[in-house]
Amino acid sequence: MMTKTVGTILIGLVLGASAAFADRIELADGSVIMGKKLLVEAGKFKIDTSFAGTLEIAQDKVKSFSTDEPVNILLTGGTPVLSEVQSAEGGIKIKMASSPDLVATGKIYEIWRKDSDSPEIRKLKAIAAGRVHHWSYEAAAAIAGRTGVADKFSLDLGVKATLANDTDKLVLSGAVQKARDEGVDTASHLLGSADYSSYDSAGNGWYAKTLLEQDHINLLDLRSSTALGLGHKLIKNKKEDLEVRAGLVYLYEKYDDDTSFESPGLDIAVLHSYMFSTSKLTNMIDYTPAFKTFANYRIHHESAFEIPLAASMWKLKIGVANDYNSRPPDGVKRLDTTYFSSLLLTWK
Repeated sequence: MMTKTVGTILIGLVLGASAAFADRIELADGSVIMGKKLLVEAGKFKIDTSFAGTLEIAQDKVKSFSTDEPVNILLTGGTPVLSEVQSAEGGIKIKMASSPDLVATGKIYEIWRKDSDSPEIRKLKAIAAGRVHHWSYEAAAAIAGRTGVADKFSLDLGVKATLANDTDKLVLSGAVQKARDEGVDTASHLLGSADYSSYDSAGNGWYAKTLLEQDHINLLDLRSSTALGLGHKLIKNKKEDLEVRAGLVYLYEKYDDDTSFESPGLDIAVLHSYMFSTSKLTNMIDYTPAFKTFANYRIHHESAFEIPLAASMWKLKIGVANDYNSRPPDGVKRLDTTYFSSLLLTWK
C-alpha cells in the first residue's frame, strides 16, 4: 500500500514537471530538452529549464521542436504567424492559414511569446532607452584638524554632476582644498571644470572641455584652458572604458606677481576606468604643450580607487595626483604631488 502511494506521488510529480516544462527541443544528436518559454533570436534557441537555467542552443543544432501554446513565429522572408508548433519528420508543423504546413527548422527566423514584444521591438525600445539622459551625482569630503601640541587643519571638498546616456556625457565638477599648519597656509586650491563628449557605436567621437583653476600656494592667480578635439574608444564594455583624445587648446595663466602667459596648444589625453566586482579604478593623464614654445607644457595625472562601504551610497576614495609644470614661476617646484583620501557620497 505504501509502495503504491509513493509511486502515485512520483508519477504526479513527473507529470506536474512535464506540464510546467512542456516546450520540447530535439537536437540533431537525438538529445531532448524539456523546458518553457522557448524563444528564437539571432540564430539561437533559448529555453528555460529546471536543471540548468536558461540554455542557448545554436539553430543548426536543432532538429525539431514543439510548444504547448501558440507563439509568434516569423519565417525568413515572411510575416509573423501566431500558432502552436508540432514536431514533424524533416522539421516542424505550424498552422499557416487553415492547415498545418511543414517547415524546415532552419527557416525559422524568430519566435517570441504571444504576450511579449518581438525581438525587433525590444531592440528599438532598448535603443530609445539608451538615448534618455540620466543625472548622477557625487560629493566628496575629507576634513582633519589638530590643536594643542600642533595646530593643523585641512579641508578637501568636491562635487560632480554627470548627465549621460549611451552616446554622450556631460560632466560638471568643482573642488576646493584648504590646509593650514602652525598658522601658515599649506594648501589653497580652487578648481572648476566642464567636460562634454559624444561617441558613436564605432567608438569615434568628439569632446569639448573647459577648466578654471586657482592655486595661491603655487602663486597661480588664474589658469584657464578650453579644448576641442576628437576622441576614440579603444575599449568600451560594462567593465572597462579606455578613451584617447587629441585636440586643440587655448591656455591662459596669470600669476600673483602679475606675470602672465597665453598661447594655443595641443591637448592629448588618455582616460581609463575599470570596474571590479564592487570597486572601481580610474586613471587619467593629460599633456598640454603650448604652440608658443613646446618647452612650456603641463602634464596632469590622477589615479584613484573607489571602495564601497557598508551603505550602498557611500564609498572610500583614495588616490594620487601629479601636476608637472615645465615653466613654473620662481620659487615654485615643477612637480606637485598630492595624496588624497575622502569619503564619497553617490546618488541619482
